[in-house]
Amino acid sequence: MVETLSIAVIGAPGVGKTSIIRQFIYSDFSETYTPTQTRYVYRPSVILNGVMYDLKILDVPPISSFPSSPSQEWLDARCRGVRSANAYILVYDICCVESFEYVKMIRQQIVDNRVGSSSEVPILVVGSKRDLQRHRFTQRRAVSVLVKKTWKCGYVECSAKYNWHVLLLFKELLGIAVARGLRPNHTSIRLQGALQRNRCNVM
Repeated sequence: MVETLSIAVIGAPGVGKTSIIRQFIYSDFSETYTPTQTRYVYRPSVILNGVMYDLKILDVPPISSFPSSPSQEWLDARCRGVRSANAYILVYDICCVESFEYVKMIRQQIVDNRVGSSSEVPILVVGSKRDLQRHRFTQRRAVSVLVKKTWKCGYVECSAKYNWHVLLLFKELLGIAVARGLRPNHTSIRLQGALQRNRCNVM
C-alpha cells in the first residue's frame, strides 16, 4: 500500500516556491517570474528505502495568515488543504528580510492553530536563492541557529536556478516526517527517486 504525504509550500511573493517545486519534479527552471495566483497541486512520487510514497505538494499563493479553523480553510480557495497538511515547507528569500518575517509569522500561526501537538508537525524552513548569497540580509548561521534551536524546525538553503540542494530539502523533510510517525519502522532514510514527467526514476 502506497503512503500519501501532503506538503504545503508557503512563502511571501517572489521567494521562489514554484521554482523549487518545478526543479524538484521536472528539473526545470524559468528565469521569468510568474506570481502564484491560485493554489496548485503537484503529485510526484518518491522512494524511501524501497517504499514508494505519493506526495501531494500544495503550491500555496501568498496568504495573509494561516487558516485558524477548518471553515476558514475551506472558505478561502487558496488555503484548501493547508491546515490539514502533513508537513510544511516555509520558503524565504535569503536577500529579503521581509520574506523571513513572513515565514516567522506563518510558523508561529501553524504552531498556535494546529490541532494536537504542534511540535509533531514537520516544518522545514528553506532559504532560497543561495546563488545570490552576496546580497543576503544576515549570516546563514544566525538564521540556522534560530530555526533549529529556538523553533525546533529543519533548515536548508537552496538554489532552484542551479538545482543546488533542492533534492536535499525534500529528503530532509521526508526524513523528519517519517521519523515523526509516517512510517516509524524506517530509521534510515534514503531518497532514491522522484517522479519526472510521469515516470519514477531511481537515482
